[in-house]
Amino acid sequence: MVSAQELLGILADGKYHSGTDLGHELGVSRAAVWKVIQKIEKELGLTVFAVKGKGYRLQQPLELLDKNKILEKLNEKTAKQLSNIEIFFEIESTNQYLNNKSLDGAPGGLIVIAEQQSKGIGRRGRGWVSPFGCNLYLSLLWRFPYGAAQLGCLSLYIAVAIVRTLHKVGIKDAGVKWPNDIYWKNKKLAGILLEMRGELSGPSAVVMGIGLNINMPSSNTETKNIDQAWIDVQTILGRAVDRNEFTAKVINELFDVLNEIPDAQNKLLEEWKDMDILKGQNIEVTFSNKTIIGEALGINKDGALLLRHNDKDIICHSGDVSIRRDESND
Repeated sequence: MVSAQELLGILADGKYHSGTDLGHELGVSRAAVWKVIQKIEKELGLTVFAVKGKGYRLQQPLELLDKNKILEKLNEKTAKQLSNIEIFFEIESTNQYLNNKSLDGAPGGLIVIAEQQSKGIGRRGRGWVSPFGCNLYLSLLWRFPYGAAQLGCLSLYIAVAIVRTLHKVGIKDAGVKWPNDIYWKNKKLAGILLEMRGELSGPSAVVMGIGLNINMPSSNTETKNIDQAWIDVQTILGRAVDRNEFTAKVINELFDVLNEIPDAQNKLLEEWKDMDILKGQNIEVTFSNKTIIGEALGINKDGALLLRHNDKDIICHSGDVSIRRDESND
C-alpha cells in the first residue's frame, strides 16, 4: 500500500497529476491512489481537487521539510554542534519524543521537527494546534553542565532567539509577552515550551519546544477552534516563505543564544526587555486561586514579572498574563 507521504511527495508541487500517472509512478492502481487521497483529506486536513481529464492536485503547493535543505543553510558553528536532525511526517509531540530520547542518553544538539503533531503541547498543558505541513513544530535537546538554579531565565533567552529570527526576515515589530509567547500586534505568532530534567545544581538536560505559525490555514477545522487572536509569518510579510530556509534560520539563532549562556546573560535580558510588549500596559495575571490586575513594570534580574498593584510592586514568578481588554484590541 502506498503511503500518504509518498503520494504527497508528488502532489506537493500543486500541479495536476492524473490518477493513471500517479498509479504508474507509485506502482499501485488508480483505486489505491484514490484511497490514499481520501486519507490525506481526512487525516491531514488537506484539500485535494479532482478534475476529470486533468487528475488530482492540492489546493495549494506544499513545501515539505527536507533535512538536506535545512543543513545547507546552517552556519558553520551550528553545524558542528548539531548532533542530528530527525524529521517526522507525523508525531504525537516533538517534545515528548525528545524527552524520551533524553532519558535514553541522547546527546545534546539533537533536533526533532514534524510536519504535524497529533498531541502538540502548549504552556500549562494546553494543546498546541499543529496542522499539517504549514508551520514549524521543532524541539531541541540541550545538555548543560549546570542546573535549574542557573537557568531560571532560559525560556526568556529562547524567546530572544525566535524574535531575532523574525526581525531578520523583516518582522521588525514582533515582541514577547512574558515570559516567552511571541506576538505581533496583539496576535500570537509563536509559543515556547521548556521541559527540564536534572539536579538543581546540575548537570541538566532541557528540551525546548517551539511552535511557530508560518502559513497557518484559516479554513482548517482545528484553527477555527483556537480561542485567541493569531497570525502567521506569511500573512505579516505578504509573501511566501521558504519553510526549510526559515527553519534553518531559527536553528542558527537558537544555537547562537545557547552559546551566549552563561557569559552574556545580562545582555540577553536587556535584549528581552527591548522586546517586551507588556511594559506600561494594564494587565491581568491569573494564578491558580486568584487574579491580580495592575501595570506591568518589566522584569527583574531573575526574569520575574514586576507588577504594580494598588501602589505596591509585586514580583510574579509564574501566572497566566493577558492585556486588559479595555486597554487593547487583543
